[in-house]
Amino acid sequence: MTDTLIDVPVGREQIARPDICPPPVPARRAHSGIATPWRDAKTVLVARSTGPTEMVTVPRLVVPIGEKQLAFGVASLSAEADQFAHDNRVVVQQGDWRGNPALGTHQLQGEAQLVTAGTLLPYVQSELEMKYRWRIPLARLVRKLVRGDAVDGDLVVLVTVHEPSPVPLLPS
Repeated sequence: MTDTLIDVPVGREQIARPDICPPPVPARRAHSGIATPWRDAKTVLVARSTGPTEMVTVPRLVVPIGEKQLAFGVASLSAEADQFAHDNRVVVQQGDWRGNPALGTHQLQGEAQLVTAGTLLPYVQSELEMKYRWRIPLARLVRKLVRGDAVDGDLVVLVTVHEPSPVPLLPS
């Protein structure tokens, strides 16, 4: 756990590779792997720790990044960004358009990284606007009414989702 924001390096073998950040694909094409639930999700419920015994769950508009990652924007001055900087553990679950867990889905553990610079920021912002179209301006309006002129979405949270173990772990 660190006190500073994590900057994901952008090199030819890092985030900016075309196979990790694929171009937008038409919705009718079938996708393989874990990216399909995140690509098809109306929202994703992101649960984070706010204290030793407390968790807060927030519905988020997300885009998939590669096969095992998803990303969403947060404000750099928010309490949420500060919490992610100190504790990177999250639990994610596919949700419906109201922010409730989608039927037939389950929670998955993940690790969050705050991305402050690089090509991932504009990529995620453009993908969010393309995927959610009318919901982005509406969400910005609501946040502006609630928070005033605070900057919103200037950081990206990149969540690496851990696949569930096929064999349950038994106590030894």
